Amino acid sequence: MERVQHMTRSAIRRASNVEVNPQTKRNLQDLIINFSLILVCLLLIYIIVLLM
Repeated sequence: MERVQHMTRSAIRRASNVEVNPQTKRNLQDLIINFSLILVCLLLIYIIVLLM
């Protein structure tokens, strides 16, 4: 158990040290926004179909 905790901590430390360049960060944000917009549209379509 102690070993697993140590590995997890070191992995988290390593991940937080990785520098994400701004372009990648912006692309990821755009992707998340697009994904949520698609989800909202699908939800609206589903509601409209239910109401008919």
